[in-house]
Amino acid sequence: MFVGLLRINSLSRDLDAFEKKVILDKNLIHKTVLENQYLGFGAYDGDDLVALITAEDFEKSILINNFYYDENIGAEIKQRLVKLLLSNLRHNDKTILILSKESESEIFQNFGFQSFERFHKAVYSGGSVAFNFSSATAKSISNDNFMPVLKRVDLKAYGENRSEYIENNILKSSSLILSTAFGYQHSYALSKNIIKLSPWVMEDILLDDAEKLLRGVIYHRGLKKLVAMIPKSVPEITNLYKSYKFKFVETLPLMYKNEKPNIRLDMIYGF
Repeated sequence: MFVGLLRINSLSRDLDAFEKKVILDKNLIHKTVLENQYLGFGAYDGDDLVALITAEDFEKSILINNFYYDENIGAEIKQRLVKLLLSNLRHNDKTILILSKESESEIFQNFGFQSFERFHKAVYSGGSVAFNFSSATAKSISNDNFMPVLKRVDLKAYGENRSEYIENNILKSSSLILSTAFGYQHSYALSKNIIKLSPWVMEDILLDDAEKLLRGVIYHRGLKKLVAMIPKSVPEITNLYKSYKFKFVETLPLMYKNEKPNIRLDMIYGF
């Protein structure tokens, strides 16, 4: 088993093959690695990519934004990938974040990570309560000039400028952006049948606007499975999702290393 830098020359082909085994965000992986190939590492069984990890280096923090592996990969290979990434960070004194699976938390704890917050994996599979979605409502959340709103509320929520990362790395051809004057919601196709709501940020607790955006994405995307990662400790957010028949199927810890992050959880409707 080779563990080292992701192979740039065969990355697209490797991800296409890997995607047949694991649901992953190929677009985000590809753009993250092309932006900084020294923050992308993989494990290869011969020519086959079987695990990978990547990170995005922001001004104040580093986000481990992809960590995928074949179900047969053991803890040793996962730990080697995490260790490689951490040892290659140029600013390893920054806050380092990952929204991990529960089963991965021990690996990150071994490297000094702590739990910041627990998130629900909220899943919508249809059956929402009936609601009206008028043309006036559709117009009110279809803001072509969403970037100023995104920059303002995302900065307030996360404490640093992530707008270039969102615009250049996260947005893709399948993206749908809904917004009001007080927040934005991005959703995209993670696979043929799964739509992920990420990121979604609202100004404080503006439930009326948030409900409009949730209705909007159900109206436009509700024939497919909708998935969002939401903070467990904010009842206004969890109750909104419950009211539209989202099921909480998994708990994921948001973990950090070094300084505790300054994230406004009450603004995070989709991590």
